Amino acid sequence: MKYKPYNLKDVYDASAQEKFKVISTFAGGGGSSTGYKLAGGKILCVNEFVEEAQTTYKENYPDTPILSGDIKALTGQDFLDAAGVGVGEIDILDGSPPCSAFSVAGKLSHNSLEEERVDLFGNVTLEKVSGKHSDGWNQTKNYSDGKTVENIEDLFFEFLRIAEEIKPKVIIAENVKGLTIGEARQMYNKILKTFESIGYDVCAQVLDSRYYGVSQTRTRVIFIAVREDVAEAVGLNFMTLSSIFPEPSRETIPVKDVMIDLEYDKEEVKYLTEKFTNTAYWKQTGSIMPIDPEKVLTGGDYHPKGHHFNLKRVSQYAPAPTLTAMGSADTTAGAFHWIEPRKLTLGELKRIQSLPDDFKLTGKWNQKSERIGRMVPPIMMEKIATSVYEKVLEKYNG
Repeated sequence: MKYKPYNLKDVYDASAQEKFKVISTFAGGGGSSTGYKLAGGKILCVNEFVEEAQTTYKENYPDTPILSGDIKALTGQDFLDAAGVGVGEIDILDGSPPCSAFSVAGKLSHNSLEEERVDLFGNVTLEKVSGKHSDGWNQTKNYSDGKTVENIEDLFFEFLRIAEEIKPKVIIAENVKGLTIGEARQMYNKILKTFESIGYDVCAQVLDSRYYGVSQTRTRVIFIAVREDVAEAVGLNFMTLSSIFPEPSRETIPVKDVMIDLEYDKEEVKYLTEKFTNTAYWKQTGSIMPIDPEKVLTGGDYHPKGHHFNLKRVSQYAPAPTLTAMGSADTTAGAFHWIEPRKLTLGELKRIQSLPDDFKLTGKWNQKSERIGRMVPPIMMEKIATSVYEKVLEKYNG
């Protein structure tokens, strides 16, 4: 498997095919939208709450209408009016409702429990997991531009309320894998039942982006729900619904292969180096972590007291660790360079997240980095959308 760098022109050219129509909620800066466009989809309208994310989206896709309000204050008709379609006409409703209360990364500590994990190909690893998610439920979420949204776990059900009102043929939703672990499974099961109660056959799988053309280990639970009449028309049932998901590749892409011909901003490299080397995270932990490691290194394994567990030294010989929204230039969280004493540049982050090289980012450096960390990798979403189109929409729409 190889990674081919691309630009926004490639995205626009692919989207011009208009194979299917999409409404996207919780659109962020446009990661999932980029994936749908690469698969030949047309984005009719999006919803995004955070102002800086809206600005980023507009910079890249200025012709797409944005509903900027809180989804709790919006109706299905608001979306249909913005998209110019009627009930039941939209092909895909997309959404990544924020559920940081269920994020595994957000609850880890140096003394977290370890669980055995088996990947798609039978490889067994030990992974630190959070034992309790409910501590974060019903909490207020703060964003970098000062906006807040309360009770964020409720937003998935607001998303499903919109789905019930506009009745898309297919619903695709993305969320953190922590939603499937421990106490959070109560919410996961409630979500599945809600899909069924509004007339959809649903299947969910945990996908890892490294098996879908992205040089990053990023596991997310993906829900694909097909309206009952559509599923019946194309011959799908609860036994065959999982076949809609794209097939994973056995090959992964090492970081070094996505950095070929990448251009660097010397001033940005200097800024990141100065910021990072002046922190305790570098002095206490990063500075003693081996240079150019064969695998990703975790700070908690090198700090004398097991701290800085969210600091990761990237290996250029393997996919990068999960990019997060906390990867500022001088914090403990996030990935840093395999050789140099600095956090990754925005160009490096874009390649690892599979964004177009010329994708525009707005705000301060930390906001730009946060925006990348919150995105759905476009190349993975392209593969999901292509599979849904070929196995459902193309057959149904004729």
